[in-house]
Parts: sequence; C-alpha cells; structure tokens
Amino acid sequence: MSYNTLELFIDNNIRNPIYFEVKKIINAGYTGRNQEEVMKHVEELKKIGVPAPDEIPTYFLKSGKKLTTENYCEVIDKDNTGEAEYVLLIAKDEIYVAAGSDHTDRKLEALNHIPKAKQVTPNFISRGVWRYEDVKDHWDEIKLTAWIGKNKQKVYQDATLAAIMSPEELIKRVRQLTGGKLEEGTVIFSGTVGALVQGAPFSEEFHVELIDGKRNQTLSCKYEIKVLD
Repeated sequence: MSYNTLELFIDNNIRNPIYFEVKKIINAGYTGRNQEEVMKHVEELKKIGVPAPDEIPTYFLKSGKKLTTENYCEVIDKDNTGEAEYVLLIAKDEIYVAAGSDHTDRKLEALNHIPKAKQVTPNFISRGVWRYEDVKDHWDEIKLTAWIGKNKQKVYQDATLAAIMSPEELIKRVRQLTGGKLEEGTVIFSGTVGALVQGAPFSEEFHVELIDGKRNQTLSCKYEIKVLD
C-alpha cells in the first residue's frame, strides 16, 4: 500500500525536513476544556442545522489521502467552512505539532451525515511543524487564531490552546478508541474553538496560525477555496 507522504519542516526550517507518511486521520470534536465553550460550539452548529452529538467528545476517521499542505481547495457550493485546530502527527519516536483546518461540508453535517461530510474536502495543515517536546512546557500559552476573507480580513476564531483538551488527554482518548494502540502515521485533529462570527459563513480564504510567543515562532496554514462553475 502506498501512503500519502508529506514533506514538512521542523521549526519552519527548510534545511530540516521530515517526510511523514500519513496512514489515517482522526478528527476529534467538542474537545474544549470549558464545557460552557463546548456547548457554545454545539449551539453555533445547531443554528446552521447541524444536530447535536449523542455524546462528546466525538471522533471521526478519515482517509490519510485527504491530508494536504496545499493552499487550494475546490468545492461544489458555498456550504462549507474551515475550523482552526492544532494537529498532532504521531511519528516513530516523536510527536509533531502543526496548525490545521478540518474543512467540512455543512450541508452534509446538517443531514446528519457527519462521517461523509468529513470525507468530502481535504484536511489542511501547515508545512512547518514543531516537536511537541519543544513546546510542551508552555503549551497553554500558544495562541490559535483563524481569519476569513482576503488577506486576513476578519478574525474568525481566537483563543489559546488552554481552551482545548491537552495533547496527553487527547491521545489517551484516542488510544481508548484504538484498543490502546497509537499507530505511527496517525494524524489527530484536536477539535476547534467557538467562532467570533455567527453563521459559519463561506470564505474564499481560510487562514490558521499557531503563535508561540515564548519562542517567537508561528505555524501558518492558509488556503483558498474556489467554487466550481
């Protein structure tokens, strides 16, 4: 079997590449540490027709072929949006962190076809990554911000990683789903934070950043969305 292999750069340094074979994606959802914020996100989605989950957090498997560092996405209509997330990449002896977006078809979600909704569009990640060990001691201080519109026109999401389940807890939950195993090549999307803009509007650009003020480093994931005509 051939896997989706991505060239990524540790600390954005093109002289320090890694080649990561993606075997599977796990999209986590409703993973906020603050349950009030989780319910806020549930209500946001209900307003656009997405039913509340039976239990939280939620986890959805996705084909590893659907992960990309490309900056372009084609869709059939405007019923889709991005979501800012941190991303864990499980390597043999290391865990890497990327900025990412779980881009989702909201119309299929509203029809309660969430697993299908997750398969329709790619998941996007930054080409730059960090070693988790390098940011672990100040993890909660890292900022997660998303913008919509051309050239970061409007802030869409803005929080610190303290708002989302920690990597240790997220990995623990995923292990429970996989019989205790965490396969090399697994990519885990963390789940997102509440939006500052109502209605999950379509945007021709989606831009996500993880900002590490302590080390003065930023991971950036940016892509354009074009409706086919």
